[in-house]
Amino acid sequence: MGHLKRLAAPPHLKIHVKEKVFTVCPRPGPHPKFECIPLLLIVRDYLGYAERAEEAKKIIKSGKIFVDGRPVKDPKFPAGLMDVISIPETGENYRIIPIYRRGLDLIEIPEEEAGYKLCRI
Repeated sequence: MGHLKRLAAPPHLKIHVKEKVFTVCPRPGPHPKFECIPLLLIVRDYLGYAERAEEAKKIIKSGKIFVDGRPVKDPKFPAGLMDVISIPETGENYRIIPIYRRGLDLIEIPEEEAGYKLCRI
């Protein structure tokens, strides 16, 4: 896949358009390109575990981030609607849900709910 400029990025991503020129482009996967959030953006921009992309890549490639119960080591992995993002070291679990007029967003969920995959609303 090619490059993705911040101006051409989907509007649901929480990125600042005028900071830099490019952003991470998601790889092909279980969710469409413009209906997902790359894992690197989740770790860096949404959760704030890293300040730079290099730091976020180290966290992801070490296998500390789980998507739907499976460790993911690809920083460009597309996490999409109703996926559960788990960080076992901190005990945090998040679900990606649609929010009216804001697109996709992360909400924190309890540990018991992290094992369920919502298929229909």
